[in-house]
Amino acid sequence: MMTTSPGSAASREFMDDGMIRWEAYVSGGQPNTPAAARIYFVCLDDVFERPRWVSHDSRSVPEATRALAAMSEADLVALLQESTLLE
Repeated sequence: MMTTSPGSAASREFMDDGMIRWEAYVSGGQPNTPAAARIYFVCLDDVFERPRWVSHDSRSVPEATRALAAMSEADLVALLQESTLLE
């Protein structure tokens, strides 16, 4: 499996503890609004797995993107475990 190295892309592919592949990316967040930047998780191995998300504390897309790029795979798995199903 090819994974993106930290710090090199706007989205990241990683595997969870069950060896399932996920893609994480940042979207949303508008300056001076209540809409916070979110990190979304999409399962690449199971089309029936619903997407998930977490809000980024900074509320900023650029800051959330930098944070996502710097995260280790273990950090991504931990964030995935804390995420909420997308309605």
